[in-house]
Amino acid sequence: MKRNKNTAAQAAPADKKRKGLNSLVYNNKIMMLISLVLAFGIWIWVAIEKSPVVETTISSVPVKIDLENSVPAQLNLQTFGQTEFYVDVTISGKRFVVSTVKPEDITVVAQTNYVDSAGTKSLQLKASVNNSKDFEITGLSQNYIDVYFDTYKEAEFAVTPRIIAPNDQTVVDGCILGSVVFSQNTVVVNGPSAEVNKVTGVVAETTLSAPLSATTTTQPEIKLLTEDDETLSNIQIDTGDTAITMTMPVLKKVVLPTTVTFKNAPAGYLNDNVPVTVSPSKVEAAVPVEKINEITSISVGTVDFAELDAGYNVFNFKASDITEYTITNSKTKFKVTVNMSGKTSATFMVPAENISITGQKDGFSSTVIPSTIYNVRVIGTAGEIAALTNNMLYVELDLKGYEITEGEQTIDAHVVIKGNTKAWVSGTYPVKISSVTAA
Repeated sequence: MKRNKNTAAQAAPADKKRKGLNSLVYNNKIMMLISLVLAFGIWIWVAIEKSPVVETTISSVPVKIDLENSVPAQLNLQTFGQTEFYVDVTISGKRFVVSTVKPEDITVVAQTNYVDSAGTKSLQLKASVNNSKDFEITGLSQNYIDVYFDTYKEAEFAVTPRIIAPNDQTVVDGCILGSVVFSQNTVVVNGPSAEVNKVTGVVAETTLSAPLSATTTTQPEIKLLTEDDETLSNIQIDTGDTAITMTMPVLKKVVLPTTVTFKNAPAGYLNDNVPVTVSPSKVEAAVPVEKINEITSISVGTVDFAELDAGYNVFNFKASDITEYTITNSKTKFKVTVNMSGKTSATFMVPAENISITGQKDGFSSTVIPSTIYNVRVIGTAGEIAALTNNMLYVELDLKGYEITEGEQTIDAHVVIKGNTKAWVSGTYPVKISSVTAA
């Protein structure tokens, strides 16, 4: 039987498709790839749709204590002591979800709604899920945390020394301990008001292994004092940018002759002794051991030549006013006699052109208002006074040591005599100046 040509033509493509399908079915590599894709898809479907619900614990989730716009903030309350808290959070969800959860996917907040006074408060914790992840929070390792609230306070205290030494002997025999010197005399104590109010003082404590034989500087431990020796754990001690140092001067007792210091002395006395006597002529003093061979006398006070007159001049000084050295008997009094007998006096004037300013006060520019100074009383021997002229008298103002104000003012100045003479000017004399604020 003859086949129709059209029928044969239609059968040819069908045979090609059958052969192509057969080649795919019987191609092991292609079938393996298809099987893998199908298996992975089925696994994904089972993992998502049929995955079991499990519980797991997320460790060390931070607790947030947000005080912004809170009740404590409106009452000026702050947290002190421990302010960082962490809890473990138990979550529930499908295995493939909970296996990817991290601490940052959970927020734990401490509720501060009911904190309305100072003290330790128990804050309830509330946890929530971030990032819209599909799991539930089923529990916390703790539902409350204790937080200390109080207002902030600062107080300044003077630092006092505390030296702990073997057998309470701070220095070797024959020596005494001088006044302790600190690099910083005060500290600021800050923290919760309740604890700052308990502080009664601040000590700088150092412990010696043996008595001191020389001046020593150390870094002490700064400690707080309270009435009941209570430990204050939330207090901060602000000592500034550097640690406080404590210098313990070691002084040795010696007997030294007494003298006085003179100021505004005329040139003629710079190389000649002023006729002065001090009673007592010797005194026991405690001086730094490092300077024991340098100190030959103790000055009991300062005598200004402007306070001297002709004849005998008597001054009294107290040992307690001596700051450079320590007089072992602080009740000692010194009588100083300056013998200017044989002197006479005369009056001179200071020409206006001899009055000048040698040093300006910081922040000001000052000028002298020209004026002659009359009735300047000069003391000396008759020969010394006869050799003087008005042009030898000068006023040279160093304004750094004066209290200067803007505008015109009168200040008391010393008059000096230039030239090698033993004559001097008694008293001080008014000088007018005009001052403006420096640009």
